[in-house]
Amino acid sequence: MFDMSKEKLFTLIVTLLLVLATAAAGSAQQETPQQQEDIRKQIGTIIVTPGAGPNLALADFVARSAGIDQAVATFNQVLAADLEFAAVSGVVGKSLNPRTALPDPASLRFEEWSADPARADYVAFGNLQESGGLSADTYLFDVKTRQQLIASRHSGDPRRMAHEFADEIVKLLTGRDGIATSRIAYVAGDSINMMDYDGFNPRRFASDGPLLRFPQFSPDGRYLAYVSYKTGVPNIVVRSGDGALVGGTSFNSTTSSPSISPGGQLAFSSAISGDGSMEIYVSNLDGSNPRRLTRTPKSVNISPRWNPRTGREIAFISDRGGSPQVYVMDASGANQRPLVARGGHADSPSWSPDGRYLAFTYGGAGSFQVFIADVASGQLLQLTSQGRNESPSWSPDGRHLAFQSNRTGRWEIWQMHIDGSGQRQVSRGGGRLPTWAK
Repeated sequence: MFDMSKEKLFTLIVTLLLVLATAAAGSAQQETPQQQEDIRKQIGTIIVTPGAGPNLALADFVARSAGIDQAVATFNQVLAADLEFAAVSGVVGKSLNPRTALPDPASLRFEEWSADPARADYVAFGNLQESGGLSADTYLFDVKTRQQLIASRHSGDPRRMAHEFADEIVKLLTGRDGIATSRIAYVAGDSINMMDYDGFNPRRFASDGPLLRFPQFSPDGRYLAYVSYKTGVPNIVVRSGDGALVGGTSFNSTTSSPSISPGGQLAFSSAISGDGSMEIYVSNLDGSNPRRLTRTPKSVNISPRWNPRTGREIAFISDRGGSPQVYVMDASGANQRPLVARGGHADSPSWSPDGRYLAFTYGGAGSFQVFIADVASGQLLQLTSQGRNESPSWSPDGRHLAFQSNRTGRWEIWQMHIDGSGQRQVSRGGGRLPTWAK
């Protein structure tokens, strides 16, 4: 058995992902301005830009108990941030709100909110109180029809209550679940950490080994797969949301890039064939019955990702054509084809929840950025430009992306809307390889 440190073994895998980038970078073909505009128009139907869509006013919540002013301030701040980032409606600036306090429906004067300067289509408001625990009464009204749309009570931490109310509003306005109560897993040092979607409440999820890498949630968020070097050889570990061990692999060979299908199958890349190539395999969640899908000797095939909507397609990276590019194949391994034909180096594909788009890293010569591609047309849109930006992961609602960026001098987790706007840093202690789930 060869003698190689765990860190060197990880470096070898990363080298396989990056080695061909520099030579191919100069031949990259750029999208035309019209192609960029076409895909921006598609995305414009998903993201509501300022000044477009209905106007949502947020009245400051009111304290109905003594000693909870800080909790109320936190609630108001978090709710506003959640709905601004959700980008499902315009959010009226609070400086335009009427000055009248609005703790409950009895205090609502519709004419104040429909008139200038607020001109609101909807108004959200309520109050917080302390009685054996903190709770919030939350309301949403349609200003024009004067119809009550939401009347609910939440209890617990003010941040959590604000997230829950924000998701209620998003669900009502769009028919789709919001992301304010979602989670992001990521690599922090040699551990897998979990945090709230906005970067708060970071906590350690897994530390079962000297080196953990490549975390990936299942499409429903029930399972998290990652690579562990606990045995000295990289293998895959699969855990449930509460940390219970539910599956994984135990091959005596380099194994990487796990991905879980909607039906509970495991895709991964591995050198278990022994022919010198990294190939894509599919197995049961416990690693049994592995089936080889790619057969390209002396090539690198890595980063398989299941189509989360259908489970019938797998995107992956292959250098079979000379430089690493995004390929797509049927889940059986048939019909392997490149998504786009261009030079440079592609890495880290990630499907949108509806299977319409693929986000991935693209670049070369040390400059890597996040792109998205329309799967049907192959048209690309570059989303980032500051620093180096890699490893995109879609939000559960398909409106946002998390990614890693070194623009501040070290790797941190960032987020943005899928048109590239609204970029913000969410981790604070370093982070890489994000994966986003409900």
